[in-house]
Amino acid sequence: MNELAKEHYDLLHNNAISGKKRRTELGHNLKILAIDSNHDQVTQACWDYRNKHVYPYLESKGFEVVRCQGKSARRVYVQGEACRDDIVYITGAGHGLYTTYMGQHYDPIFDIGNYQPEETNGKVVHFFACQTAAELGTDFVNNGCLAYFGYDVDVIVPMHISDAFFDCDSEIDRAFADGLTAEEVYDRVIAHYNQKIRELEDGGHDDAAAALGYYRDHLCAPSVNAKWGDKKARIV
Repeated sequence: MNELAKEHYDLLHNNAISGKKRRTELGHNLKILAIDSNHDQVTQACWDYRNKHVYPYLESKGFEVVRCQGKSARRVYVQGEACRDDIVYITGAGHGLYTTYMGQHYDPIFDIGNYQPEETNGKVVHFFACQTAAELGTDFVNNGCLAYFGYDVDVIVPMHISDAFFDCDSEIDRAFADGLTAEEVYDRVIAHYNQKIRELEDGGHDDAAAALGYYRDHLCAPSVNAKWGDKKARIV
């Protein structure tokens, strides 16, 4: 292991220890920050799905979901919430660019060079958005984020089978809430993608199955490359 790689490993390891200590000190009063826009057809559909199928599941696992959604999915509202010590996980669905995660009406919520390290330090982050893993996700990790899950390509959702896409991505949130490590989460999500792909193929949706396979292959996480964090990171 070269010196630069060792420094990166030590940073991730120390952040994981710090995050675990903080969670122990906080006990079970752990919170998840949800940042979802709903200003167009795709984000509205994803917002509907996540509010019905994802956040109730997280709450059933004992987490409090702090919601910055719709009109509240803006930088002015998110910044203060993200800095809270009891936020252990940040998730959301919206539009993105390589360097930026955007909220309602494309408001830049997280932009490289324009957020505080405290917003992501010691936390796990997952965004269902275009491109953000390419640069923003690695910048999060360089600023103390334990693990980042997202995509490094454009995510185009066929609306007639949108739930299959939302379901696969949302398995990330459910798996972290179940107490799995980032490595275990990745394995479970890939298996879920594969199951959905088979179901789409069996239903004659070959184009959708191919698209889902493309996004599966572009899911970025610590298991893919250490630049997206620590494979042993977890939120409980």
